[in-house]
Amino acid sequence: MSVPSDPWVPDVLGPGFRARTVPLGPGSAPHATATVVRYRPEDRRGAPRTPCGAVLYLHGWSDYFFNAELARTCAAAGYGFYALDLHGYGRNLTDEVLADGAGSPGHTTDLADYDDDIAAALALVAEDGLPGRGGRLVLMGHSTGGLTAALWAARHPGRLAGLALNAPWIGSHGSDAVGAALRPFLARLARRRPERAVRVRLRSHYYRVISERAEGEWPIDPRWRPETSFDITPGWLNAVLQAQREVSEGLNLQVPVLVQTSARSCLRPWWSERMRSADTVLDVRQIRRHAPDLGPDVTVRSYEGAVHDVHLSRGPVRRAAQRDLVTWLRGLERPGGS
Repeated sequence: MSVPSDPWVPDVLGPGFRARTVPLGPGSAPHATATVVRYRPEDRRGAPRTPCGAVLYLHGWSDYFFNAELARTCAAAGYGFYALDLHGYGRNLTDEVLADGAGSPGHTTDLADYDDDIAAALALVAEDGLPGRGGRLVLMGHSTGGLTAALWAARHPGRLAGLALNAPWIGSHGSDAVGAALRPFLARLARRRPERAVRVRLRSHYYRVISERAEGEWPIDPRWRPETSFDITPGWLNAVLQAQREVSEGLNLQVPVLVQTSARSCLRPWWSERMRSADTVLDVRQIRRHAPDLGPDVTVRSYEGAVHDVHLSRGPVRRAAQRDLVTWLRGLERPGGS
């Protein structure tokens, strides 16, 4: 069988975006592929720009990459932009995979399971010649993806120039006592029945706020980001709590870290108009509390009116967040970082 000269194919996000699906090792089975999305703008003469570095983005739980505006923002800051749909998520959930029903989408028992995905993505970034000699590599993560990114950075010192986190799930809801109380129980349950789905999906008011199929402005594929979330498994929840414990013990990341959050949370089972301008998924007080645990150089920015994914907020709010992100990214280019 002939191999195509360019394995990158046009992506659903449109012009400038291409995707490449790569096989992973047996540890990711039954979801054994990851997909990288690449954005390449062109200048007015039609020639590709030469980036000063590269950004690799990790999405959150029950999610995938769809924010084309964020890709353009990073490109405008001079960075090559790549996003990773992790195994068991997004573009890897083909009709065949969904019809087969093997394994729970989003399930893992250890966030380090995504190291292979990140390694595969970084290999493609390197294949493109990035971040280049003297260039900067930045890992960006949202929510659970932010937690995954932070732990990856701790396991791979010296690889990154910076870490940009958008509402990272680095602390338990309410207080650390909640996580501490749940960890022993979930650890036992995860050992016995790690993949047994808890048939209580989270019906998200957040989906109502962001999806153009509801009252939002973002085109979201319901196969890849369901309104009611993926099934929760004990193995997955235990993996999150164990990773949060690692953060609370201090990661001591020796790179600049940017943490962006909403100014407030609104965590209720019933609808409130306040949910249009608050984080309805995570406790932002806990995020801000644990941000210093990431390392000695952490910049925290909070935004009035922001939703859970700050970069999906209403126009004026997300533009403020984009400006801060661009300033921070460009600061990494200078000696001494941001």
